[in-house]
Amino acid sequence: MNTKEMRSFARSKVYDSIESRSAAGGFDRGLWREMADLGLVGAIIDKEYGGEGDTIEDFVESVALLAGEGLDLGLTLSLVDHVMLCAYPLQVFGSRALKERFLPSLCSGERIGAAAISEPGSGGDPSRMITVARKDRDAYVVKGIKGPVTNAPVADVFLVLASTDPDAGKDGLTAFMVEKLDGVKVEAVELGFLPTSPHGNVILDDVRVPADHMIGEEGGGHERISRTLFLWERAALIPIIISYIERWHHLVVSSVDPASISPDLRMLMAQRKVELTAYRMLGEKLLELTFGETENGRERMELLLFFGKALPSWVHSMRGAIEESKLLEDEAISSMTRDLRLLEVGSSMLDWQFQKLLF
Repeated sequence: MNTKEMRSFARSKVYDSIESRSAAGGFDRGLWREMADLGLVGAIIDKEYGGEGDTIEDFVESVALLAGEGLDLGLTLSLVDHVMLCAYPLQVFGSRALKERFLPSLCSGERIGAAAISEPGSGGDPSRMITVARKDRDAYVVKGIKGPVTNAPVADVFLVLASTDPDAGKDGLTAFMVEKLDGVKVEAVELGFLPTSPHGNVILDDVRVPADHMIGEEGGGHERISRTLFLWERAALIPIIISYIERWHHLVVSSVDPASISPDLRMLMAQRKVELTAYRMLGEKLLELTFGETENGRERMELLLFFGKALPSWVHSMRGAIEESKLLEDEAISSMTRDLRLLEVGSSMLDWQFQKLLF
């Protein structure tokens, strides 16, 4: 899809339906199917499995445009997690049989994917996970609770991280593809923001998972899966969030009468715009370092840490400017401000995640 078509879709299908979708529960499978028809849902999956075969850079560019024009950060998050935390890891780490079983329906929009990694009370700490997968002949019996999980209330298949060797700590974690069948229950969780991105706890009550649904090797779930997924999601999501913030900044500035605010405030808003331009370039660099041919792990970590602090601080500063200008926010600005709480949550977790997931 070219830029003009994506912009038109974002405005006419996504932005124009935010209010009705939020009132109806937040998630619209019909809209999801439309995004699948446009190639977004299976963008970076190989064509032989029903995808588009696009680059990750092209996918992120398209979704950034969707976020900036559609003004729906919740739907954007659900899309990124479906692709980067479920479908794409399956393509990279899964067996050919698993790819053939799940990827076509994940690309067509028939199935929605989610990553069930974090657990209530312990987050994504690999050393404290209590969900277990016990071997039983030709299957594993999985028991535990995961959450909060993005897309959980609407997901049909989950990438689940469980311990196959509890005594081994994080070295005993293994990843599985788990279908939403008997023994899988989801309890919805209200975040108070991102109303168009459903979240929930996934309760796994002795779910029997075929042994061939394992992703990668037994015991390689932390090293190969949870660490990698953390990096992939952050690297893909940051440029998209920057696009969303750029649109928010534009709407805020456009709604202010320059004559009604102080010169210092005008200068602050101009400075924030310049900072966003720099952030966009750094976001592109982060993508290159994460998915490009030449990888610089140290520089990538430095950028992730930078964005984890800089973006929430930037939003906090703009909120202060809005309050100082006594701006009467319209519905679009107000809802975007609410959903940017995602950055506050992400900032509070970032240092912890680096310590627990990456080292």
